[in-house]
Amino acid sequence: MASATMTRGDQVVFERLDVAEVLGIWRHARGRVISIHGQGGRPETVDVKFDGHETLRHYLPDLFRRVQ
Repeated sequence: MASATMTRGDQVVFERLDVAEVLGIWRHARGRVISIHGQGGRPETVDVKFDGHETLRHYLPDLFRRVQ
């Protein structure tokens, strides 16, 4: 699962392209994880910032995948 290795500062893209389209964000746009909310080292939700868009707050990490 991608979210298990996601850390603050990671560059991410949408894993769920339907969500990107609903939010009006280009489907392959890259964002940055700016905050992680959770316990025990596993993120429950993440805040992600995409250029030109408001910060997405408290989204499920499984909606994104880390860019290698």
